[in-house]
Amino acid sequence: MRTLAFPYTEAMAEKIHGYTLGSEVNDTWQDLNRRYTRHPKNLPYRDLSLGLRYVSSDYATICKDPDGPGTLLLMRKKIDTAIISRLFAAFERDLAARHGAPFEDLLGPLLRRTKPRTIHIAKYLQAGTVKHADIPNWVFDVATWRTIELLRGALKLPDGTDLLLRPDIDGNLVAFNRPLPEPHPKAEQGIHYISLEPITVPGYPGILLNLDAHISATTGFPGNAKSLWIATDDTGMLLTARHRYDRPTNRNVITGLLPQLVDSFSIRGVPANFTADDLLATYPRIRARHATTPDRHPIGSGPGRRFLDCVLKHATARLNTESLALETTPIRNIDAPGDPDRHAKLASAVNAVARPIHISVVYQDDLQRHRSARALTEVLNLPENSLTTAESTFLDGALTITFDSAKTDMLVAPGPTHLRNTLAEQIISTKTLDALHLVLAESNKELAAAKPAEDPKPQLRRALAAHGTVSQFIDPASTPKPDAVDHPANAAVRDLLRAAGLTATTPTRVFSRPLQPQPCVIVGFYTREQNQPATRMISLSALVSDGTDTPWNMLGYHPDAHGWNNLPTAIAAHHATDLSQFNDPNPAARTALARAYTERSLHQLRTRYDDIPMIIYIDGSNRYPLWSGTTNKNLGNGQFDALPHLGMINPSDISLVRVNTASDGKLPQPVRATGKRANADDGAVPATERLYHLPGAHQDTYYLINRSRSDKAFQSSVRAGHRQTRFDLAEARELRTPWHAMTCTEFLLLEHGTFERQHLAALSARLCGHSLAWDGRTARPAPVHFARQILEDHPGRKTAAR
Repeated sequence: MRTLAFPYTEAMAEKIHGYTLGSEVNDTWQDLNRRYTRHPKNLPYRDLSLGLRYVSSDYATICKDPDGPGTLLLMRKKIDTAIISRLFAAFERDLAARHGAPFEDLLGPLLRRTKPRTIHIAKYLQAGTVKHADIPNWVFDVATWRTIELLRGALKLPDGTDLLLRPDIDGNLVAFNRPLPEPHPKAEQGIHYISLEPITVPGYPGILLNLDAHISATTGFPGNAKSLWIATDDTGMLLTARHRYDRPTNRNVITGLLPQLVDSFSIRGVPANFTADDLLATYPRIRARHATTPDRHPIGSGPGRRFLDCVLKHATARLNTESLALETTPIRNIDAPGDPDRHAKLASAVNAVARPIHISVVYQDDLQRHRSARALTEVLNLPENSLTTAESTFLDGALTITFDSAKTDMLVAPGPTHLRNTLAEQIISTKTLDALHLVLAESNKELAAAKPAEDPKPQLRRALAAHGTVSQFIDPASTPKPDAVDHPANAAVRDLLRAAGLTATTPTRVFSRPLQPQPCVIVGFYTREQNQPATRMISLSALVSDGTDTPWNMLGYHPDAHGWNNLPTAIAAHHATDLSQFNDPNPAARTALARAYTERSLHQLRTRYDDIPMIIYIDGSNRYPLWSGTTNKNLGNGQFDALPHLGMINPSDISLVRVNTASDGKLPQPVRATGKRANADDGAVPATERLYHLPGAHQDTYYLINRSRSDKAFQSSVRAGHRQTRFDLAEARELRTPWHAMTCTEFLLLEHGTFERQHLAALSARLCGHSLAWDGRTARPAPVHFARQILEDHPGRKTAAR
């Protein structure tokens, strides 16, 4: 499998020039601010860095001096100190103008005397000579901008034409001059761009530069725009900026000091403001990027597999090196085979539950009632037209389904919380005695958008959770065409049953050859941080197998559920309480408390199941590690608290796997499956869904290559992206079709326990391929997926996100 991750080479390891910014520069700026505002402020170094990037058409940043105290301005290209002086003077001039004070030119003279020194970065990029932990971030940036210099210019498309790639000041390569479709009367177009990100992969010697291609949807209406690309000439570097609407002048003003800083250095100047007419020009200098891509945009998301292959060929030729290649493994049967009896098995699982189940369907629109009834009938294999009455009983009384109509203002219209509390009490009052109660309710995101803070969906979910009831929602926006399969409604029912601990998936096929069925506990741990206020979120779930083909025992953890309990009880406890108890403003304190909480929960589960193997899957995002030994830069750390299992009972029976996904970032981008036969004349780029490993790494690292259900569809408009780029298309239908690239899930085997390494990798992959709630793969193994979903569905998570 070829990827878009390239090793840093000597060609990228050039020297860089450092300009020392003495303490008197910042002291003078603070004195000026104190004089005008009575509050000292540091210099806006970000604006200065971006301004210097534009002026030099290359990399610039301000950071701590790596060789001593003080601040350093770093640039790949030597620059006249008079230019630096002019930019600093622009800061001072703007500050004086805002407060009606005379411009004294105090900052500029301080910079004219600065002398550059040369810093060589090759020593940082030589594999094996330095640890990743010792490499400053700016070293990656310098090498990245050298790569931008090598890759900018003409990228050859399959039709033989050239696509001009222009760098922007954020470090992307943008096809600014060739939007699609071209022309468009409302500037509703798409711009191809390539991002570059330095990454490390576990156990691999050295640092990689990962490329990826994207499409940014543009708009001709400023109110829909999030950010701007600004071109001051026809081929040079692009500025990026934000804007705000100024009502008195009826203009959109470009915010920040960046336009003022670079205006005198550009050919045609930088506009201070713009109107819709500027965006709709035949050859606009400004292109506005959509804040959120609308559902019906003329160009779909994703550049397609063929365009990624063009990027791979372009980068291989320009960088004069091969990208990272993954090697296949002999593991097969990763995905669950099609099971015609799946619905019957799910009905049997419902019938086997110790408690009767009561599903309440709450609706205000008859069409949504019909969708819910049809989905329940299909998923649970119920008799046709058996859900036409307000209450129906099945499976000898083991399953009761009721339909309750609610008024619009109580169910789907934004409003105060007490409305949802009242509705929840009404729903609970109809519950069958001693039954496991589940609610499938109607929601309406279009109505909720009017008052996001009063969204009824999280309000009702929390109100029901306070009564120990889990819920799932169905939205009119997902209603399919009349004759189409209602996948959203079916998925909502399966998710509701999964939250209740019910699934048609059993352990036997997950443990098929080369594994053997055996008793085991499989734990999933997921954590993230949320801002405003800073909060550490944590969730844990577990699957327990007795070694037979009986259904998984599904558990979740929460203190209010008395520790480990059945999954619906744990989910309800999560959703009825605050998002997290770890909200200390000190990040180190938050991490320490969260680590103690997680280790306590793992010890409790290990005490309950101390005589069977345990596999622990931990969320692998390097931004939120709880244990130092799970990060790429600290692998092999032998400290006692470096890994979560070291102090547990029988640690030799415990396997530990770190899971990282494409949504967490910093993974190689798969492009082309090598070794697969393809018609050279057809141009199709071959794909796969197999399990690969990383050759040459001293850690056991595996990659599961994934394809979305959309990418595997038999629609011609989808398959066009496998053999064409969007620049080759003539039909509007193909142009607006989303094209999905291959993604990967990374498994790092930190401890293999009682399993052979490749067997543990196979188990990890199958826990993604044998999903417990729907027909496709999940990006994470089942218990990690459950733990993540508990947090993503939390009422506090949704409210805070808004």
